[in-house]
Amino acid sequence: MCVSSWMQFQFFENIPIRDPQLGRPSQLYSDPTLSAATLINSNKLLIAVNSSVIKIVDIKSSTVLNEFEAFPEGFRILYLKIINNTFIVAVAECSGLPAQFKLFRLDKLPKTVKSFHTLVEIKNGDNTSPISAISIAKDLSCFTVGFINGKILLVRGDLIRDRGAKQRVIFNDKAQEPITSLALNNEATFCYVSTTSKIFLFNTTGRNNNMPDLILNNNSGLNLNCGVLSIIGDEFICYRDGNIEFYQTNGEKRFIATDLSAVKRIYPIDNERILFVTEETASKDSSLQISEPDSTLMSRVVIIDIKNKLVALDFIVSNSVIDILGNPDRTESTIYLLTSNGILHSISEKSLHDKLAIVIQKQLYPFALDLATNYNVASVDIQNIHKLYGDFLYKKDQKKDAVAQYIQCLDVVETSEIIAKFSIEGTSDLNGIKNLSDYLWSLIKKGIASSDHVTLLLIVLIKLKDREEINLFLTHFSRLGNFSSMAIEDDIDDETYYYSDKDLFNFKLILRLLDESNFHEEAYKLAKKFSKDAVTIVEVLLDIMNSPLIALEYIKSLDIDDTLRVLALFSKKLLDLLPNDTVSLLIKVFTGRYISEKYEYNNIKNEEREDKPNFKKIFYSYTSFVDYMNDPLFSKAQTTNPEVNERIPTYHPPRPSIVFSSFLDKPFQFVVFLEACLDSYKRYEGSNEDKQAIFTTLYGLYLTLAEEDSAERKNEWRNKAKLILNESHKLVQTASDDSTSLNSVNNKRIDNSLMTLISHIHKVDPFLSSNDEEQGLENNIRIGEYNTSEEDISRSTLNNFRSLTLTEEPINCMRYFERYSSNDRNLYRSALIYFTSSKHILNSIGGETVVKENIIDKITSQNLLSTIEIIHILSNSNCATYGLIQDVLVSQVKSKEEEISRTQKLIQSYENELYNKKEKINKILNTEDGTSIKLKGKLCNRCETAIELPIVYFKCGHLYHQRCLNEEEYQISGKQVYRCPKCLVEQERSKKLHETQQEISKNDEMLAMALGEEGRNGDKFKVITEFIGRGGMEYSHIII
Repeated sequence: MCVSSWMQFQFFENIPIRDPQLGRPSQLYSDPTLSAATLINSNKLLIAVNSSVIKIVDIKSSTVLNEFEAFPEGFRILYLKIINNTFIVAVAECSGLPAQFKLFRLDKLPKTVKSFHTLVEIKNGDNTSPISAISIAKDLSCFTVGFINGKILLVRGDLIRDRGAKQRVIFNDKAQEPITSLALNNEATFCYVSTTSKIFLFNTTGRNNNMPDLILNNNSGLNLNCGVLSIIGDEFICYRDGNIEFYQTNGEKRFIATDLSAVKRIYPIDNERILFVTEETASKDSSLQISEPDSTLMSRVVIIDIKNKLVALDFIVSNSVIDILGNPDRTESTIYLLTSNGILHSISEKSLHDKLAIVIQKQLYPFALDLATNYNVASVDIQNIHKLYGDFLYKKDQKKDAVAQYIQCLDVVETSEIIAKFSIEGTSDLNGIKNLSDYLWSLIKKGIASSDHVTLLLIVLIKLKDREEINLFLTHFSRLGNFSSMAIEDDIDDETYYYSDKDLFNFKLILRLLDESNFHEEAYKLAKKFSKDAVTIVEVLLDIMNSPLIALEYIKSLDIDDTLRVLALFSKKLLDLLPNDTVSLLIKVFTGRYISEKYEYNNIKNEEREDKPNFKKIFYSYTSFVDYMNDPLFSKAQTTNPEVNERIPTYHPPRPSIVFSSFLDKPFQFVVFLEACLDSYKRYEGSNEDKQAIFTTLYGLYLTLAEEDSAERKNEWRNKAKLILNESHKLVQTASDDSTSLNSVNNKRIDNSLMTLISHIHKVDPFLSSNDEEQGLENNIRIGEYNTSEEDISRSTLNNFRSLTLTEEPINCMRYFERYSSNDRNLYRSALIYFTSSKHILNSIGGETVVKENIIDKITSQNLLSTIEIIHILSNSNCATYGLIQDVLVSQVKSKEEEISRTQKLIQSYENELYNKKEKINKILNTEDGTSIKLKGKLCNRCETAIELPIVYFKCGHLYHQRCLNEEEYQISGKQVYRCPKCLVEQERSKKLHETQQEISKNDEMLAMALGEEGRNGDKFKVITEFIGRGGMEYSHIII
């Protein structure tokens, strides 16, 4: 079977983790002396470095949690394993000495090389043949060791209690072929063995006279690391000659043919998936990057799923894989691959949800269903896949197969959508649609219909124009979603229905379709029975039935909260249709006198107010409106029932500003409404803030009407405006006095400065009631004092100043500025613009000297505006001269000169520092001049003992005994030289970087090629900067 023909997915996630200590003395898993590694758990790594040192590394934090010397000098650790999350097994060998098997407890790590839990010496003749394979029983009752000379030792004993162990030779190959794999089964009763030419099975419980119990394969053996025990522990998995072979202890064999080649390692993830590492050779290219040694040798990591016949992961690693590290107890699925360049590749399985998403994205729905079924996915998720598969088939016009899939997913499919696909959208035959309606009726009558079914039924009935059955539904379908054969008279009340969470059908859609089909009466019945929002019913009455009078009567039947909400939305439209009736209702609501009335629906279409032909009559005051409406609630005349006239509010009246926008283009109705609200506030001592808001609105409204209304009423509007303004001033003064009182509870002041702005807009003087201009200015100033917060004071101060510039003399504006400039920093900008706007204004306040002293000097001293901003403001003036900003410019120039001087001194200090560093580098690189060093008290940087001649001193500052160093042959001159061990790594890295720079700087063709390739994308600048950054423009005389 060709694996390349299998479906391929990325069911596993590969995350490379680079050693953060790479290139440093404290390297972790990138240490070049690393000889063995294994996982303690998914977060902790156990490594052997420097031949005999064991380190425990935290993978997430990349820190060493513990380390200890495990074996004597001369031994090299070649095998590490964690047993039962309790013991560390370490095996080390030394040529000429017996190999050592040591057991350490994880919770009691040794501090010296002589500390251990168990020690077993493994003797193999003259002990010169290296170990090639090891297998250890899970209960530490025995272990097997294979050597490259073909010998296998079985060691058995009570290793956990360190009560001794015995070893015997169970196999000695006469041809001395190396043992390539050993695998004890779970019970350690059998051991699978492979050499380069054969595969055997040995019984470990009895004597075998150096003969295998079974020869599993007599024709060919295995390569190193190509045989492993399965997860269940009784099956031997190996890769041989393009086949994945599985052997049982009874000799049974099965295999899977594959096209994998150059397999270097094999690792079973579980019973169904196996990870393979193969060797790949990459073709060289002519890219700008410099190839490292062995860069063409890469590893390919492949995970195959035997059961589902798919490739679950396939990616390339740019270096060879040293080892595969799996979790010892198999409880976690994360696997680590350790590569030769010191990178850990964390391979973790994606969630089943992500796997299914990957398969579905490729539209492999049958396989997605098989996968979901194999993993016992929830029924709802499987049905979702069926639905997607059905949609896929429907788009391919395979409707019969699509229906079969939809049948499998009734719990998740939108049944109405499917019915629509195969009925309404697929045919224009009314008989077919009628059949569909009968089917839907049966679903509803049996009580198994969903809200979508009900919605679809109503759509079908509307499409059929079947008014009779629509009314049948409205009278027989309850608010609980049940169908009754009799007309429903006692349904649940409105409150219970409002809090019910049952979704009956798509109400908005059906309402819209009834409107479009001219079923207006039915639309109202639907809204009245099934709508939970009074707004919808009013909307139907107004927009669909065109019955504003019925809508108004219905609004009057609501409670105050719903009435207020409805009026906030529809009062504008109601004012257009029934202005006086609506104003009357608004007055009741916003003065606290509203009481709901009983509502009975009368089928009146397009009703007219024939009994009151003047129902749209215009009134110019609240008094005239009350007289006309003849409503005892508002009449000021004496009546025999004073309780009716003086009915107090039954709730806290809402703020009138809620409906202010509804009176747009209706000024006279607005006047009536505001005067009614003001009268109510006066009677019942309403909020001063709301009262001032009404004052402000009425004031602007009166002034607007005084300009736009007929001539005979203009004076009346002006007089009303004056009265309102005076009342506002009294309110402000009263509130101000109350806030300063010691007994005051509410310290909030009232601001009517907006009325000042309105006055200026309408060219009315709000302050000067006499000819005394000073008194008018003081009044204006006092308006700004009524605010308490800094923001209000700032805004009021600036607004008052702008108002004064329109009404007062410049000298008065200057006085105001001098007095209140501390309240608002923005006042300086406005003042500078205003006082330099014309020669008349500038001369009126005393000329440029006053502007400079009172404004510009303070701006510069407080740094309120930049010099550029001042120049920009004065450049727009036709009367300002250079003398105004002469001092400012001189000060600015001096400041810049001082800044330039400081910058030059800083540059000089950098140049001096650079010169000193260059001198130091030249001194180090100078090989002719000697260097004097002090030896007294110095220690060797290698053995850390006192210095004794002969010594070797490096210019990096490190000092060594000559005996502590190894001679190396220098590659160019052939001389025997020494290199500093501590700086060796940095030297190699610098050398490689230097060679890379030299090669790049000499190879112009690579630059031209890269420019040609990237130039098509228009990013040549990136290529040039990358070339320079890699040293392409550098030339160095330094020889490393």
